[in-house]
Amino acid sequence: MLKRKEKKEMLADGLSPRRRQEFFLAQQRKPSNSRSLDDYMAFLMAVQMIKPFDHKRVITPTSKNIL
Repeated sequence: MLKRKEKKEMLADGLSPRRRQEFFLAQQRKPSNSRSLDDYMAFLMAVQMIKPFDHKRVITPTSKNIL
């Protein structure tokens, strides 16, 4: 939950003409086509400096599944 002070800050931020203009410009600069998951992962790797890791595929045994 947001604290009372945080709520006031968000409301003041929402009423700010400068912030409204920034959001409007960001909306216009948004790419028209959607990005692939690979593009998103590349973005996260570049921005957050995530350590590379191997994607291991593990097969889950289903012989003992009982419904």
